[in-house]
Amino acid sequence: MSGTSFDGVDAALIKTNGRNFIELIDTSYVEYSAKEKCLYNNSIIKNYKKITNIINDKHIAAIKILLTNNSHEIDVIGVHGQTFFHKPNKRWTWQYINAELIARYFKVKVISDFRLKDVNTGGEGAPLVPIFHKKLILNSKLELPAAVLNIGGISNITVVKVNKELIGFDIGPGNGPLDKLVEKKLKLSMDKGGQLARTGLVNKNIKQKTLNLLNKKMNSKSFDRAELDEYCLKYLTSLSTADGLATLVDLIADFIEKKIKKYNIKNMIITGGGRKNNTLFSAIENKIEYKLFTAENIDWDGDSIEAQAFAYLAIRSLKGMPYTYKSTTGVKKSCSGGVLHNNF
Repeated sequence: MSGTSFDGVDAALIKTNGRNFIELIDTSYVEYSAKEKCLYNNSIIKNYKKITNIINDKHIAAIKILLTNNSHEIDVIGVHGQTFFHKPNKRWTWQYINAELIARYFKVKVISDFRLKDVNTGGEGAPLVPIFHKKLILNSKLELPAAVLNIGGISNITVVKVNKELIGFDIGPGNGPLDKLVEKKLKLSMDKGGQLARTGLVNKNIKQKTLNLLNKKMNSKSFDRAELDEYCLKYLTSLSTADGLATLVDLIADFIEKKIKKYNIKNMIITGGGRKNNTLFSAIENKIEYKLFTAENIDWDGDSIEAQAFAYLAIRSLKGMPYTYKSTTGVKKSCSGGVLHNNF
């Protein structure tokens, strides 16, 4: 899994039946260099050949680490690829990866294009991982309703209700605009731990203008990160870096609190890079009344959950089991999907 933040490639080796049994065996991570991130952030289309070669090489490197360190025979590799564009309102999405290359390199079945069938049958193609989150929640025996809040470039949530009904959707901004702001202002990749945001002051006027813009423009179940970042930063760049970050953190926490309030959640687990932003974590904690955990608090590996999810979805895809639903992507009928590559 290579996320929208383009930090690096996470890989996970799991054993699963595609249902309730999930065993994490090992994980690996290969980081994109500062030069590679800069290339990606400047222009995907202009630097297309270089960027796609980098993405393929990093994925192969991450998988190779797992296979070198473990003697297990691999049945299938699930590869999400790098999201270049996601336009749910226009019914198209693009996740790049050369799955044929990976299948030939490792001589193992590869499943990619997990969003394709869902989009082609009326869904938004995202979010895909709620079914995996649901299994983790139920296996952890958390009191319901319980939720998994994943804060990556975009924030998305999975809610499992008391009757075990599954709901999933993108909430809105996550690390994306925070990272983009410090990159623009200070040429840094992130505000580590939210240290700079903690020193800033929330500008309520700018925050409200931004919220109004987002509410007007972002009205689907899933979002394109580039568009989301653009709308978030439209007014915020006029502030100092610290005040801009503090305002963004407060805005993100507000979005989360308002969009999930009606589900009366008892327990919420935060995964993704956002769980490491202490200022953001505290802002969310201050706005809610239920128990808030990081993945590590309940013995989950927060860094590899998305990678584990695509291994799990690859098994479900191989078995023709559904992984997108009306209550997650908006697809009319629950469906499986993925494209199988086994020409080796």
